[in-house]
This record gives sequence, C-alpha cells and structure tokens, in this order.
Amino acid sequence: MFSGLVSAGLTFTSGFGESCFAEAAPKAAQKNSLGMQFKEIEGTPVMVSAFETRVIDFETFIKETKYPWSFKPHFPQTSEHPVVNVNLKDAQMFCKWLTQRERAAGLISDLQSYRLPSSREWDAAVGLDASRYKVDMAVSQKVEDEQTFPWGLEWPPPLSAGNFNRSEITGKEDDYVYTAPVGRFDPLPNGMHDMAGNVWEWTSDPDASPDALGSVRGGSWMYFRKDSLLSSYVYHVPTDIRASSIGFRCAYEDKHRSALFLANQTKIEADKEKARTGSLNAKSTVSQEDVKLMKEKLAQRNSPATPDLNLPDVANLKPAKSGENFTNSLGMAFRPVGSGTLLFGENEVRVQDYQAWLFAVGKTWDKKPTFEIKNTHPVVSVSWKDAVEYCKWLSTKDRTLHLIGSTDEYRLPSDAEWSLAVGLQNEVGDTPAARDRKNSLDYPWGAWPPPPRSANIDSTKMRSYQDNYAYTAPVGSFSPNAAHLFDMAGNAAEWCSDPWPGSAGERVIRGSSWLTAEQEVMLSSARQHLGENATRQDVGFRVVLSLGNP
Repeated sequence: MFSGLVSAGLTFTSGFGESCFAEAAPKAAQKNSLGMQFKEIEGTPVMVSAFETRVIDFETFIKETKYPWSFKPHFPQTSEHPVVNVNLKDAQMFCKWLTQRERAAGLISDLQSYRLPSSREWDAAVGLDASRYKVDMAVSQKVEDEQTFPWGLEWPPPLSAGNFNRSEITGKEDDYVYTAPVGRFDPLPNGMHDMAGNVWEWTSDPDASPDALGSVRGGSWMYFRKDSLLSSYVYHVPTDIRASSIGFRCAYEDKHRSALFLANQTKIEADKEKARTGSLNAKSTVSQEDVKLMKEKLAQRNSPATPDLNLPDVANLKPAKSGENFTNSLGMAFRPVGSGTLLFGENEVRVQDYQAWLFAVGKTWDKKPTFEIKNTHPVVSVSWKDAVEYCKWLSTKDRTLHLIGSTDEYRLPSDAEWSLAVGLQNEVGDTPAARDRKNSLDYPWGAWPPPPRSANIDSTKMRSYQDNYAYTAPVGSFSPNAAHLFDMAGNAAEWCSDPWPGSAGERVIRGSSWLTAEQEVMLSSARQHLGENATRQDVGFRVVLSLGNP
C-alpha cells in the first residue's frame, strides 16, 4: 500500500486502470495540510494544485521559516489572492518547505513531494494533448494545440474566462483592477482554475541549465495580447525577477506512482506497436486540410500589422537646424547636446516609432515582449543590428521629406556622447570598459538615493523608492535630467555604437532599466555589454541626429 498517500489525506484515484493502480485508489480527498486542493492531470502521473498559491499559503511559509521576503505588491490583496512578486527560487523554497513540513508531520513519505510543475505537466494541466504521454497525434491536433486558449478557440475571451487586461481586448473593464481571489472564474473541464490570467506561473524543468532563463505560463491580470494568452505560449524571463504579475502553483508527485505510470505507459505503447497494421508512411501522412491550416498560421505570423500612429503633419514641421530643438516626421523630439550639431533624442525610441519601420520594410518584431507594452512605451527586445538598420531607414525617410539634409543622419549615440548627455564631463579612461563605474557619486538624477519620480526601476527590491510600473512605462513619465532628456535612468537600457573591448561582436549598453535594483548599475558611469545580435527585454535604444556629416 502507498501508506504515505493515504495518511496524507491527499489520495489518488487511479485513472490508469485497476490492474495497474488498484492499491493506490482510495477515495480522493485532494487537500493537503494548508487546504490546497490538487487535481489529477490526465496523461501524467502527477497532481497539480487547482488554484494558484495564495497569499495565506505563502505567509504561513514566511512565518514558520523566517524566509527573507518582503516584496508585497503596490496594490491591496486579501489572503485568498495569488501571491505575487516571487522569483523562481522563492517558489522552489516554498515547495521544499511544504514537503519537509508534511514529511515531518508524517503526512507524506520520503517518496512524495511538492514541487513546481514542469512545462510539460503545465501543458497537460491546461489541456494540450501534445504534452500528455501520447505518441500518435494528428497534425491537425498539433495545429489546434498551438491555436487554442485555456477557454477554447473563441476570441475575444468570454467574461468568465479569466482575469486579464480586458479593457485592452474589448474596451470594457472587469471587476478586478489587479489580481482576483483565486477561483473566481470558470474552471477548465479538469477542475483547474486561473490557467488563463490572474498571474503568470513559474514552471521548473530539472534539465534546464542553471544560467538559463526561467519559464512562466498563463498570462496575468495586466496582459491582453492574443498570442500571450494562448495555452501553448511560454514566456521566458530572468529567474530572479520579482513582478506583481508573477506567482506560481504547486504540483504533487509520488515517485512510486510515477514509476508505475511510466512502466504502464511503456507497456501500452508496446501493445499499440504490435497491433499496428498501417505502414510508417501512412501513419505520418499529412492531409491537405492540415497543410492549409499550417500555411494560414505561418502567413498570420509573418504578416506585419499596420501601425496605428498619430503622426504630425509634415507640412507644419521645420527642418533640423544646428543648436535648435527639432521634431521629426514620427513626432520624435530632439534637443541640442554639446556642440550644436548633435541633437539628442529627448526620449527612448517608442514602440510606435519602431513599428513604423517594421511596417515600412515588411519585417516582424519576432521577440516582442509579452508584458503590457503600448505605443508610447520604449521599444525593447531589439538587437543592436536592428537598431542600426532602423536609424538608416529613418535617415532616408526624413531626407526624402527634406526635414534633414543629405549629409545629416540618425544613428546610435557613441559612449562618449551618451556620457555628455547624462552629465558626465571629462571621464578618465581610453575605452568604455576603462570608464565603467569609475564615477561612483553621480546618478542621472543627481545624488543617491533616487528622489520621487526620478526613474522607472525595480522598486520591489528597494526600500527607499517606489514607482507604479511593474515593467516599462510610457516614455517621459519621470522627471528629465538637466539636459531635458527623459529616462536616462530606468525604463530601458540603451544601445550605443561602440564595440566592447576584448569581446568580439559585443556592443556597449548604457543606462539602467525597469529590471535594475542594484545601486552601482544605476550610476551614470555604469556600462553593460551584449552581443550585437542579442536581444533583452530591458534593452532598447535612443537615437541622435548628427548634422552636417561629411
């Protein structure tokens, strides 16, 4: 008998046939010592919590272990809301504590444990057939798996489907501005709640390398993009990120049960193989309908959407002149910095500015972030090479409109020009690496600590500062620096033109971002570097206009 399962009060019905699991099939209570309810997941040997881990569950963990966590969100929550602002380690430590707690109480055995669900188990819990233990699956079913939402194929989602940014989807608000108490929306047929919306949920795969990005699933209260709410969507984020849109749910595993399940599954597949009469070619045949579905999906993915922009009337714009403020054809504002021939972008390049280029050249923003990012937010997840191509396109565009001269050009700022714009004079060092963090006193806003409304940074990890944004903010939302340039600290870190010495193919990055909490990274003199083909969800760019180039 599986004495641990029975004594825990967390029991399984077999679900795999009496011959295999007759011993492990007492009546299911499906609750643990914290009152967390678990459901069997078809096609897997694990049980997964029907609800996201609640504030009350996590507070019990904090109280009993004195775990160093004090990252409550900026909005109110009750004990029944999902806990947020937990990183991957926080979630894993909760599961480890819960396992040890119930083992010590004699409720579960050494073969039984709590952990985060794997990506495959989360797939199965949300209803994706491809991630259950099956080998025979039609191409049409795989296509449907890629196109379905937790609530089905319907778009926009029905009102009872989940807690997400409904106003961006339908123009109407729901009853929850932020998180909702768990279980307030319709469950899936298998009894799982909030697999769409409320909070993103950490998953954990033991084979992932330690330095890999983590994976979260399911969307959240602030998300509205159609593709990010698909059941199959995987959002890759840094494992140490704590965000007001990220939480987790637990899985429960019995290793003895898992072994029996896999052995039984192997036997089933062996029996299927013997019974097959069709050829391998017939088995893998793709129907014309399957091909049509896949072609339509590919066309939708590669077709850039027409940007919805409110552009200025070019007839009312004045050509760029040395030493004067300037507004270009996309409504981007520039201010003179240093010599009058250098005009610096007042703001980081916005989503709407970048989308204008994508549409014009027929490209797609392949690595667009899935968090809420509107037209007026800074563009991020852009490579250095794409930023350079954007500048070339914008130069040609405004030359054609006679807003800039034939020798004028938009480009990325150099490291030295960025320093000048942020207020650093006479830096010591021949290269960006030599100048990195040498000035330990100056910050883009002045002295430490940051005053109110100075930057969009990761305030969840700071006691002395608070902002209202979990991710990027609309450009210009915070106070400008002395040169009247916005977001020289926070929001998005920014590509510069310089190579990073000693690292082939890497370029300089300046400024902090919405992910920054470390004081030294916020220094005006701080530098980072990244491969010119790489993208990061906190890295964007700002352009300068150089006048009178030879």
